[in-house]
Amino acid sequence: MRIPRFYLPAQLTAGQTLPLDKDQSHYALTVLRLKHDRPVELFDGKGTCAQARLMHTSRRSAEVGIESTATPVTESPLETVLLQGISKGDRMDYSLQKAVELGITRIQPLFTERCDVKLSDDKLAKKQGQWQDIVIHACEQSNRNVVPEVALPQTYQAWLNTTPSPTGLVLSPTATQRLQSLDPGLAKQPIHLLIGPEGGLSDSEIEQAMAAGLTAIQLGPRILRTETAAPVILAALQTLWGDF
Repeated sequence: MRIPRFYLPAQLTAGQTLPLDKDQSHYALTVLRLKHDRPVELFDGKGTCAQARLMHTSRRSAEVGIESTATPVTESPLETVLLQGISKGDRMDYSLQKAVELGITRIQPLFTERCDVKLSDDKLAKKQGQWQDIVIHACEQSNRNVVPEVALPQTYQAWLNTTPSPTGLVLSPTATQRLQSLDPGLAKQPIHLLIGPEGGLSDSEIEQAMAAGLTAIQLGPRILRTETAAPVILAALQTLWGDF
């Protein structure tokens, strides 16, 4: 039986008792219907996990008693940064969820030329928080103990201006270079992965990415959806140089 996992961004120490928040208590007691003294697993988002016991404190609240802690290696040896053009609806959610499962290190949402999503300044932080929650839930499911950061969304030009000489890849259906021809030395530094929204990146954006230092590659003759591209390129890189 799979042990339920909960994210607790706190110092986890054997013998410690910590409360679950309202949403976690509801999920544990009402959705999962976990019994008192049920084994659960905790993780702090920085690499530490803990074996614990669930303790009912009322019908709607619960605590966890930590029995032991560990720092297992579940992170990819690759440092990867997803530069994802913001897409509509659940496409963005899917991209982030699968990227986390496949070992992404950090996520930077970008407003690109063909991005149809409009967010006012007061909604940026809220959307960032929603995406961060998706990342946390993906870590719970995928057995990751380090939670990747979702950065505050910014424009493509702002990212270019604040990121000198990035290394990595920009996906382009017209590129001539393929994954097999990449220099393995790329894996020794952070790999930025630039992916456009629906409609892809403009020719100008691809040219600017290449001028900044990214390598344009093509993932075969078929056009991938924006939510498919990130999982595909990450799986390929994990196969080439990662932990697959």
